[in-house]
Amino acid sequence: MSTADNMPSLADEEYSYDVVPYPSHPFRQSHPERMATVGHLFGLSPAPVGKCRVLEIGCAAGGNLIPMAEALPESEFVGVDLSKKQIEQGEENISYLGLSNIQLLHMNCADIDESMGEFDYIICHGVFSWVSEEIQNRILEVCQNSLTEDGIAYISYNTFPGWHMRGMIRDMMSFHVRNVSEVPRRIQQARALLEFLAKSVSADRGAYGMLLNSELQLLRRQSDNYLFHEHLEKENTPLYFHDFVERAQEHDLQYLGESQLATMWTGNFPKEVAETLERIAPEIIQREQYSDFVRNRTFRQTLLCRKNAKLSRALKLESLDGAYVAGNLDEQIDRSKTTKPGDPRTFVNPLTRQTVSTQDPLVIHTVETLKECYPAAISFDDLFQSAIDKMVDGVIADATKIEALKRSLATNLIHMTVSGIIELQYNPSRFTVEVPEYPKTSGVARMQAANTTRLTNGRHETVQVDDLARHMVPLIDGTRDHAQLGEELKRLVDEGKLVIQTKGDKTANLPRDIVVKKAIEEVLQRLGKAAMLVQS
Repeated sequence: MSTADNMPSLADEEYSYDVVPYPSHPFRQSHPERMATVGHLFGLSPAPVGKCRVLEIGCAAGGNLIPMAEALPESEFVGVDLSKKQIEQGEENISYLGLSNIQLLHMNCADIDESMGEFDYIICHGVFSWVSEEIQNRILEVCQNSLTEDGIAYISYNTFPGWHMRGMIRDMMSFHVRNVSEVPRRIQQARALLEFLAKSVSADRGAYGMLLNSELQLLRRQSDNYLFHEHLEKENTPLYFHDFVERAQEHDLQYLGESQLATMWTGNFPKEVAETLERIAPEIIQREQYSDFVRNRTFRQTLLCRKNAKLSRALKLESLDGAYVAGNLDEQIDRSKTTKPGDPRTFVNPLTRQTVSTQDPLVIHTVETLKECYPAAISFDDLFQSAIDKMVDGVIADATKIEALKRSLATNLIHMTVSGIIELQYNPSRFTVEVPEYPKTSGVARMQAANTTRLTNGRHETVQVDDLARHMVPLIDGTRDHAQLGEELKRLVDEGKLVIQTKGDKTANLPRDIVVKKAIEEVLQRLGKAAMLVQS
């Protein structure tokens, strides 16, 4: 009997995801660009993301894959999923966008074979822990058979020890709804149990009560589809990291790293913890497992590559050759202290909360340049030249000193990358921060704006836009200049679809044309800063 014959029937899998579709949206951590960066840093030569083949196992309606296909027209994308309903929705969106480099297939991952060819990148997000062990092995087998020589696979999964507590809550909810068959009632009853448990332990200051209450508060904020598929599905099998790696090794795959590099960096632990980890776990798999113990980790986004791929964990300055850098760092200023020239300055990434303190003017100028350019990435060479131009030290004209400064900056940037302060990529940004005469948003964003204010940007992220932007985005298609967009805005106001609200006395009595022009300029600037404007 074949592996496919042993799989649950299509109808079994189809039911839950068709009745309660899982949101289909972009996951930046799974983008080939992120995988390629980790591969470059650890010695691989991954395929350029601008011309590669990508497979996504469990693609749903293509919310993750379709934006990639539009942004990377010379690459090829294939998605497979068991939900016929979601595949059909994805196919409608592909047809609407007129994309020819992507196909979504209604099929079992067990049916993926050599006829589909090899892939440079394989994505499996939100699937592995939610299927049987047999299907998990099939996913690893697909990676084993279908990855190119320097190919990279991304697999996310729930992990112990953190999932022991969540698993306990899952067991409680499963018990509570064991005699309820209707999906809406199962969700309603699960939420009722959460409310009961939350009230029961709200005043408990013991270890159990505090830990349980923390998890309950997190779950109460989650959507119905998350609650159903994460906690009420038949399958949800977390595993320890070292077990996952051993399973991968059985399929001739090896651990490359994590999509979120900062989680691998022991320097993000307190010094004493980091030193102990280095001492008791000098080998990377052991160290990663002990790190999970310390963090009580619940979820991983692991990258795998072929067993025979030669990796180098020693980060090299040459990794920055051809690299682009992006960073959005705010300066932390202590108002209670009087600063003097030459004092250390501290910068923080507001998303990761990681900080860097430095007195080095080269690093300071670099951080300021990154902030000015963000969200766009800037090439390492341009970044270095910009920092040099800002420095006033006349002796840097010496070529030997310039090379030493460049290597020093490279060292600092690699450290800031692995610690989660900045990001590296190996291609220029595919969007523009500057607002052109004829601005343009992506086809995906224009399609999404018809129904929602949550749009996909050029960084493969979901961004929230206001109502004005949602109405304007479908019109920002590269065919209208600013004045024409202003006329469209007037039309929307006249039709009662939008109301322009003036702010304060300074704009309250301005002529309508001036108010409209100002509104258009402001919305375009906001879209540019949100990486929503693409190159025409």
